[in-house]
Amino acid sequence: MSDPKIRVRFAPSPTGFLHVGGARTALFNWLYARKVGGEFVLRIEDTDQERSTEESYAAILRGMEWLGLDWDEGPGAGGDCGPYLQSERLDIYREHIDALRTDGKLYPCYCTSEEIKGRNLAKGEDAFAGYDGHCRELTTEQRSAYEAEGRDPSWRLRTPDQDSTFWYDIVYDKKEFPNSSLTDRVVLKKDGFPTYNFAVVVDDHLMGISHCLRGDDHVSNTPFQIHVYQALGWTPPKFGHMPMILGPDRKRLSKRHGATSVEEFAGMGYLPDAMVNYLALLGWSAGGSGDEVFARTELIKKFSLKKVNSSPAAFDYDKLNHINAQHLKRLEPAGRLRLVEPMLAERGWELDPAWLVPAATTSDYLGRVLNLLGGRFSNLLRVPEQIGFFFSDDFAVEAEASAEHLAGEETKTWLTGLAAKIEAAAPVDQAASVEIYDEAVRAFAEELDIKAGDLIHPCRVALTGTTRSAGIFEVMELIGAPRTVARLRGAAAQ
Repeated sequence: MSDPKIRVRFAPSPTGFLHVGGARTALFNWLYARKVGGEFVLRIEDTDQERSTEESYAAILRGMEWLGLDWDEGPGAGGDCGPYLQSERLDIYREHIDALRTDGKLYPCYCTSEEIKGRNLAKGEDAFAGYDGHCRELTTEQRSAYEAEGRDPSWRLRTPDQDSTFWYDIVYDKKEFPNSSLTDRVVLKKDGFPTYNFAVVVDDHLMGISHCLRGDDHVSNTPFQIHVYQALGWTPPKFGHMPMILGPDRKRLSKRHGATSVEEFAGMGYLPDAMVNYLALLGWSAGGSGDEVFARTELIKKFSLKKVNSSPAAFDYDKLNHINAQHLKRLEPAGRLRLVEPMLAERGWELDPAWLVPAATTSDYLGRVLNLLGGRFSNLLRVPEQIGFFFSDDFAVEAEASAEHLAGEETKTWLTGLAAKIEAAAPVDQAASVEIYDEAVRAFAEELDIKAGDLIHPCRVALTGTTRSAGIFEVMELIGAPRTVARLRGAAAQ
């Protein structure tokens, strides 16, 4: 007899954008399904009608699509277990609510939240200590009296008072809660909508979810959900709770730490594969060689629930930037070109034939520029500032670099002389090779009786505006002799 199909799900609430924690949960579910040949279900839990919005729903789908976390069943994909929006499953929930009512496992509760808080405070407890069972044993007359006041009831599940509720968590091992510490929670709200803790059980069971993998903020919900499973006569799935994601200060990740939504990271120039790679490392360890830069196929191959950690993971922008840079570096030239070409069009940057570089089109020229810079990008948004001097003479010069390398009269004399040497060696009406520029610079440095580096440093700042660039002779070749000469003279004249 074959093992049952592994089915996992990601079930976000459309009350906000897809944030880092939710994306990591979705990713772990997706990786596990892809690793074991299972199925990944996307379900939208929109029973909170006050806070759920179409905008958030659309943002969640965009975030999932940008990350490349395709789902086998769910919105847009269909499936045999739909609908996949909870707001379209109300009749299903009512059917099971009615069954529990008939069995006497639910009771109506007429209390307001203010009354519950007031009773807790009167007993010297925290206002949010939980429900005290006030309506658990109301008589028919007492219920009628509440209804005569115009009170609509919510419905609560009777839960056991004795013993304990436990499960063996995939991440935390055994988790156990004394039933005396738990309260009867609402399963049907006064507005007729089921609560999260009821709907999630019905949905997971009817959708055949075998493993419920979610954030560890749901640990406290699990005992009650197990009670719902027991009341309905169902077997719970295996539970696994992922560790919390913290900010660099070891406090819960929030806006004060910077971007938290997936779409923000997309807008900040990060690659989807890099983001997926980094999110996978938040609470999971690949083990082995220590390499942390993985292609998506490698992550699927290496992923294991056994290697998910129970300790909170800290979000580290430096590490994300490093991983993003490595993924940019690993891109095929054509892929890198496709990402950057729209940036050129946006700025109106084009190849000028007067530059005398051996490239036939703007795309060819851009490809050569990107190949020269190689893996020097940590972020796509930095690309324009790192390649701008190739396409425009109106580029910024770093103040500190200018003060250090371009300020002295002797340096200005050197740059003027170098411009003349290059003009002679590489006439402005002809294309010149890297070797020509190399020989011209080194020969002039020897003539001045200085080290070549002493001449190269001010030359680099004059041509690029910075002290850091690719090889200066390759830069000269791509800038071309006319602009190289003009920039050297321009810097000398400052």
